[in-house]
Amino acid sequence: MQSNKVDYSKVAGGVIETVFPNGIAEQLDFQSGDIISKINGVELLDILDYRYQIADDEVIVEIYRDGKAYEFEIEKDYDDDLGIEFDDVLFDRIRRCHNNCDFCFIYQLPKKMRRSLYIKDDDYRLSFLYGNYVTLAGLTDFDYKKIIEYHLSPLYVSVHATDLEQRRKLLKNPNAEDIIDRIQFLIDAGIEIHTQAVIVPQLNDGKILDQTMADISKLYPGVKHFGVVPVGLTQYQSRLKRMKPHNVEEARECVKQIEDFQVEFLKTHDSPFVQVADEFYLKAHTPVPPQEHYGAYELLENGIGSIRLFVNEFIQNYDQSLTPFEGLTGIITSEDGAIVFRDYIWPLLSEKHTKSLKVIKINNNHFGESVTVSGLMVGKDIIEQVKPKSCDRYLIPKNCLKFDSPIFLDDLTVNDLNQHLNTIIQVTDTTASSFLEGVFEDY
Repeated sequence: MQSNKVDYSKVAGGVIETVFPNGIAEQLDFQSGDIISKINGVELLDILDYRYQIADDEVIVEIYRDGKAYEFEIEKDYDDDLGIEFDDVLFDRIRRCHNNCDFCFIYQLPKKMRRSLYIKDDDYRLSFLYGNYVTLAGLTDFDYKKIIEYHLSPLYVSVHATDLEQRRKLLKNPNAEDIIDRIQFLIDAGIEIHTQAVIVPQLNDGKILDQTMADISKLYPGVKHFGVVPVGLTQYQSRLKRMKPHNVEEARECVKQIEDFQVEFLKTHDSPFVQVADEFYLKAHTPVPPQEHYGAYELLENGIGSIRLFVNEFIQNYDQSLTPFEGLTGIITSEDGAIVFRDYIWPLLSEKHTKSLKVIKINNNHFGESVTVSGLMVGKDIIEQVKPKSCDRYLIPKNCLKFDSPIFLDDLTVNDLNQHLNTIIQVTDTTASSFLEGVFEDY
C-alpha cells in the first residue's frame, strides 16, 4: 500500500457507505467514507465504471481517506466484488435535462415539495440501471462509446415524435438530433431499445403519431416496444395554458388509431409492438386488452399492463371461501384505482366479501382533478378525505410512497396517517397477491 497527500475536497469517485463482513474490502480495512477514485488507472464516474473495472483477477484500487491517497494491488477471482456498497450509483453528478418540454411534469409541481422532486434528469446511466426514459439529446461521443463498450442494454428512450422539426418543437431544443438516426446507431451496436411517446392532444397525435409509429416500427426488433402514454397535467401548469388533458372522445380516437396500427403489425409479426398505457384505456372508458396482448409485461413501470396483470392474478388466486379480516377494510385508492375495483374486481367478489370491503376514492386536490393515478396521491388529501373510524383498518398502495421509506410526496408519513385514523394501516404493493393478503386473514 502506498500513501500520498491529496486535496480531499477535489477528489472524485465513489464514496463507500457500507463495508460488508468477510469481504476483500474488510480484509484490507476499507472504511465507510473512503473514496474509491480509480481502478486500474481509470477514473470512476459511476457504479458502471466500478463494475466494469473490478471484473478482473488483478486490479489496482486507489482510495482516498483523510486527505491521503492509498493504492492497493489486489489479486482475486475474476467475478469477486470488493464487498462494498456506495452511497450513490452516480459518483460525478446526475446529467441534467437540457430540453424544455412544456409538458414536463417538473414544471407542474407545486412549490415547497422536497428538493429531489425538482431534479430534471436525462441520464442514460439511470436509464440502464432503473429504466428511466431519456431523450438522448446532447449525448457526447464519450457517452456513446461508454454505452457500447459497457453494453448498456436495454436503454429506454423518449421519442415523442420522429419528425425532426416537430420533435424539436416538443422538446424546445433546436439542437435535438434525429432520433431515428441515434436509435439506429445504438441498435447497430447491439443495444436493445424500448421507446415511448407522451401524447399531447393536437401536438403529436393524429398524423404525427401515425408517422412516429410507422418510423419506429421499422426498427423492430431492435426497438422492442413503443409505449404510448397520455400527457399528465396538474393544476400548476401556468406555462401550459394551451394544453388540455385528453377528453373521452380524444382518448378513444387515439386508442382506436393505435389499435388499427396493432392489427396491421400483427399480420406480419408476433407482437403488437405499440402498447397503450392503462391510463389511456381508462380515459377512453375502454376495456384493457387480454393477457396475450402484453407478452411478458415488460412495460409495467411505464403504466402498461398493470391492470390486466392485477386482474388475472386476482382471478387465479381469489377464493370465495377466504376469510376476511374482522370488521370493515377500507381500500384507499385514486380515481383510476376506484374504476379498476368497480369494473374488474367487484364483479368477482362474493356478497360476503363485498360487505367486508369499502373502496375509498381520494380526489387529488393537491395536484388537481385531472390527476387520477394512485402514484400521485398525497398524505394531506387522504387525511382530509378519510374520516377516523369510518373503517376498522385501511390499505394504501405502496406506489404513492417514497421507494425507500413510508413518506408521501407532500412529506407526510404513514405514521401521520396512522395518528389521524388511529387504527391499522397496511401498505400493499401493486400485485393482487399483496392485496389479497391485505384483505383476507387466511390467504
